[in-house]
Amino acid sequence: MGDRLKGQEVSIRVIDSGTMVASLDSITSFNEEMKSEIKEDGFLGEVANRYDDIFNGFGGDFEAQFRRSDVTNFQTRVQERQQRKVVTRVFNIVRTDLYPDGTSTVFTYIDVKWGAMSTSAGSRTDFVKLKTSFSCSTRANKQNALPLS
Repeated sequence: MGDRLKGQEVSIRVIDSGTMVASLDSITSFNEEMKSEIKEDGFLGEVANRYDDIFNGFGGDFEAQFRRSDVTNFQTRVQERQQRKVVTRVFNIVRTDLYPDGTSTVFTYIDVKWGAMSTSAGSRTDFVKLKTSFSCSTRANKQNALPLS
């Protein structure tokens, strides 16, 4: 039963113009979506509709607990780009999956755009969490990009 990928083998780094601005290793959830759309057309004289599918990029969301102040730095950098103070800023998300058999896959979500970012502290005993969503047009992936130990 232990031969599947678990959350403990996933880490996320946020890269801003080549510099790591946040390393999120206390991730409580990460969801990715390959955005697709089905187009349907019906034509006179035909007995069934025609279908096509369209690729619309990638998106997702994640939640992470705070461990360092780099989360605040990350939020400030996002806000600066969204307010057009630093228009050349490019964010990439790098997700690393380490599989039980020793192989790995590194996913890079390229030129990410950010949705709402919220922080929450559910109670006195709960950890503070950041929750955000993202979208991008391109995702690169490299298998076995990490050296085996």
